[in-house]
Amino acid sequence: MRHHHRAFFVVLALTALCVACSNSEENKRTYREKGDAAFAAKQYTEASLNYRNYLKLDPLSGEVRGKLASSYEKSAEYGNAGREYIRAADLLPNDAAMQRKAAAYLLGGRQFEDAKTRAARAVQLDPKNADAHVLLGNAIAGTKDYSGALKEIEEAISLSPTDSGTYTNKAGLLLAQGRNADALANFQKAVEIDPKSVPAQLALGGYYWNTGATRDAEAAVGRALAIDPENVDANRTMALLYMSTGREAAAEPYVKAMVKAAGTPEAELDLANYYLRTGRKADAKTLLTSLVNDRKTATPAGVRLAEMEYQEDDHAGAYKRLEAVIAAAPADIDAHIARARFLINDKRLQDALTEAQTATKVGPKSANAHFVLGQIQAALGQTVEAKASFNEVVSLNPRAALAQSALAALDLGTGNTESAVQLARDAMGNQPDALQPRLLLVRGLLSRGEVDRASSELSFLTARLPEHPTVRALHGLLLLERKDGQGARRDFESALQRDPANLDALRGISVLDAGSGQLPRARDRVSAQLTKHPDNAGLLLISARLDLQATDYADGETKLRRVVELAPASMQAYSLLGSLYVKQQKLDEARHEFEAIASKQTKPIGAHTVIGMIYEMQHNGAEATKSYQRALEFDPSAPVAANNLAFLFAQKGENLDQALALAKAAETRLPDEPAVKDTVGWVYYKKELPLLAVPELEKSVQQAPTNPEFQYHLGMAYARTGDAQRARRALEQALQLNSNFDGANDARQALTSLKD
Repeated sequence: MRHHHRAFFVVLALTALCVACSNSEENKRTYREKGDAAFAAKQYTEASLNYRNYLKLDPLSGEVRGKLASSYEKSAEYGNAGREYIRAADLLPNDAAMQRKAAAYLLGGRQFEDAKTRAARAVQLDPKNADAHVLLGNAIAGTKDYSGALKEIEEAISLSPTDSGTYTNKAGLLLAQGRNADALANFQKAVEIDPKSVPAQLALGGYYWNTGATRDAEAAVGRALAIDPENVDANRTMALLYMSTGREAAAEPYVKAMVKAAGTPEAELDLANYYLRTGRKADAKTLLTSLVNDRKTATPAGVRLAEMEYQEDDHAGAYKRLEAVIAAAPADIDAHIARARFLINDKRLQDALTEAQTATKVGPKSANAHFVLGQIQAALGQTVEAKASFNEVVSLNPRAALAQSALAALDLGTGNTESAVQLARDAMGNQPDALQPRLLLVRGLLSRGEVDRASSELSFLTARLPEHPTVRALHGLLLLERKDGQGARRDFESALQRDPANLDALRGISVLDAGSGQLPRARDRVSAQLTKHPDNAGLLLISARLDLQATDYADGETKLRRVVELAPASMQAYSLLGSLYVKQQKLDEARHEFEAIASKQTKPIGAHTVIGMIYEMQHNGAEATKSYQRALEFDPSAPVAANNLAFLFAQKGENLDQALALAKAAETRLPDEPAVKDTVGWVYYKKELPLLAVPELEKSVQQAPTNPEFQYHLGMAYARTGDAQRARRALEQALQLNSNFDGANDARQALTSLKD
């Protein structure tokens, strides 16, 4: 009996399984049919829902995943569309069309290697398909292999010689190689082949726009609109063209036409942005308030409303709105970036840093997120980290002129003028009309002493912007280099009339005033600006120098301490402080004060560095070592502490591998600082690598020829290499400069041995 019961239950179970299978197949068929019907009726949200339900029952259906991707694409959910096309391509490895779709989305996301793999597969499956070759060419171009990319585009042209799109792609590659004339010929060829092609006309217009031929650009976009007056891209391009040339009012009909043609809430965000740009805040707020209630636009509309509230001084409301946006959409990069910018403006830099770091984690491929992070790191004096962030921006967008300018400014600040000049030139090439890169280039050339080249670059600016305060200030510095004090003063005064806090002008006119016996006047002028900008490290340093010249040591010391706190990498501030303490013979008192400061600060990098310097002056190397190590615990790349600790190790001849690592780290942050180059060279000398030591020490002496210690170190390195003549010259020069410097006795002994 039990066997019969068991057989009965087995039959029952199998029957149930068959019924379940039947139901599942029926449900799948129903979902697919409903999805197809909704798609045909352009009800893409309904179609997506049914295709998703189908995939819950059969997640390995590549065909239905492709349909879901297409539904997402039609409803402008491009992120979801891309993900589903890639999944569909995985499930349908022999479907050439699906591989092309996946490649296109990967290309749009700048995932060039993955796009290249997909496009290569599409070419393998369908070698006569021109679109596949175009995709492969563009993916290869993304890896900077322009010759390989051009080969694929040429193949596409041979397969489809009457397709205007292949010629515009070829033109884009030629443009990336700087072959402008060849690029223009191909843009024109595309239009010639298909004069009714809107993309071809827009591509030609884009070329004209990028090369400054605005009228030709406007004519090309106008032809595109004549072909298709409702074309979204053509209307958007014409609107942007008008706005970029100061004709905002003329752009309005094109913005509205674009919104109408697109017919999506996302397009209405462009209209809101237009209202914001043209000062129509009420219209923008009304539109954004409606868009914030739409699922597709709630997040970006909320961010824009928060930005409006912040600008209207409703900071609490702005933060509250952003918090709500982030709670609803924690992965929205723009919301995190906006909050970071608010925190920067509110001088909450540590909080801003945390927010920007979150933005880069959420969007590791977001150039904007990395740029904001770099700005915050630069403001905090984290030069190495800021450079890394700005370099990431450039790797994501090689034409990012703002990031290149930021890198140039950082290099100028650390004395790396060669790199600064090159970066400024790169930024100028990417954004020819931008002012900042040209100013940085001139400043870099002046720092390098290349007065004639600086004059040539500056003449372009003075012709275009003769009254711009920074341009006038730089011209004043140029005249100062040429010993034209009267002309320089005129330029500095003109600059200060328009921008009283201009650092270049204040620094230059202070030099002139101090040199002509008008020191009180110079101090009053700078003090007036410090009252308005008390935390400006550049102003504080100028003022401190003037205080020391006037023997007002108390005020000078206070300001230098503040510089060290604001800019822990300022070698000038440490050097001036050290000289001041020696002159006043108050080393113990100063050390106790900085110890008290260190106990109150969360990151007392500067305080511990000064304490270490004081111990060094007191010949207490053990305590100096501990102090520098404490500073490095808070910032392992703090350049002054790293340099000084490396030098201490070198002097003792111990921990030389660590000393070299520290010295090299300092050199990264302060690449043109002679004291750092001297340390690197001295460590090499102590490691018995004189051939590596000599180049570094020669550079330090070239930059600071009156420093007896640098001359001594160079002389000793020359002696170790067997170059007795140069060794004697450097050692004699060291003793002539100061017969009692630290190491003078060793220099004399070395000279005696060289003569023997």
